[in-house]
Amino acid sequence: MEPVYVIGAGMTAFGTIDQSLTELAEEASFEAMKQSHCLDQRVDHLVVGSQNPDEFVGTGHLSTLLADRLGIVPAGATRVETGPSSGSSAFEVAYTMIASRHSDLVLLVGVEKMSEVNRGTASKILSKMMSYENETRYGATPTALAAIIARRYMHDYDLTRDDLSLVPVKAHRNGAKNPLAHFQKEITIEEVRTARIVAEPLTLFDCSPTSDGAASIMLSSEEWVKNLGVKDQAVKVLGFGHGTDHHAVQHRLSLTSLGATVIAAENAFQMANLSPRDVDVCELHDAFSILELVNMEDIGLANRGKSIELVRGGRTEVFGDIPVNTTGGLKARGHPTGATGVAQIHDIYNQLIGQAPKGLQVDSPRIALTQNIGGFGNNICVGLFGV
Repeated sequence: MEPVYVIGAGMTAFGTIDQSLTELAEEASFEAMKQSHCLDQRVDHLVVGSQNPDEFVGTGHLSTLLADRLGIVPAGATRVETGPSSGSSAFEVAYTMIASRHSDLVLLVGVEKMSEVNRGTASKILSKMMSYENETRYGATPTALAAIIARRYMHDYDLTRDDLSLVPVKAHRNGAKNPLAHFQKEITIEEVRTARIVAEPLTLFDCSPTSDGAASIMLSSEEWVKNLGVKDQAVKVLGFGHGTDHHAVQHRLSLTSLGATVIAAENAFQMANLSPRDVDVCELHDAFSILELVNMEDIGLANRGKSIELVRGGRTEVFGDIPVNTTGGLKARGHPTGATGVAQIHDIYNQLIGQAPKGLQVDSPRIALTQNIGGFGNNICVGLFGV
């Protein structure tokens, strides 16, 4: 296959943003195009990751709209949707286009604007990715399912409430240093523990927000890395894995493991000829605090029930040997669903080229990993990147 490189990245601030959906996508995309020296180049294809712009803002046919607004007509334009992993699935499509020698320059943008509906309506929209027959018809929500997983994990592995609180505390500590994060303030264990219960045992600070935002990256073939003169800022895609699991949580083998992550990670590591111990920094899908712990174990960064020991010991901090979610993760950076997977790649890209925000740069990383969850743990992507 043709080697594939990330050669530029752009991202808006995440939060409750006044800009429209298309304006957010434009801002991130033009930044990625400018950084990669592609503003005056003919882009072969645009791939858009967005979960549900039709219901969040009433906008359909988004890929063609953005191709027009970005001035890249007649480039092909495709929208990809796999729930909150739409951004990473869109990346997979963009990557495959270049790896198969179908294209040389592909622009990827992930975008979602969720603030135009109230939180209750947003929850109903997001719940449509779950099983109606087995879950939503009985009142289940993504938060309720995360609470079930948290309670089972706490029972099986003696995880305490204050242990779990360490995860969002770390996320907010990193988010406070990230100028693009939705939440830029630190919190304490006590604040997490005493916050409003959303779904027992999860409190408000265990749950990621509904956010607006966009992120974009430019992908290119090896030939175009040379043509554009961007070798010094090129990051190679080393591996990619994609796995699914049964739609309903009750039909899966475990409540404390996401089988789709296990499969996706195994495939990505095999493709890259790497192992979990080679990873220098990672961005994991922590839509709920418990997922960061489960994800580390499913990927192979920690043994079953032991991931909290890495958190307690400071090993997942920016200065640790397994830095996790250095820019705040979904919990603090924010979670505009379709944008999240691309935002993870944006942040990993900046880590690998040494341009992470001040105080968040990992020391000389060479290998980075992203993990993005779609549905409620039933459509998951894992990527590996390196310099």
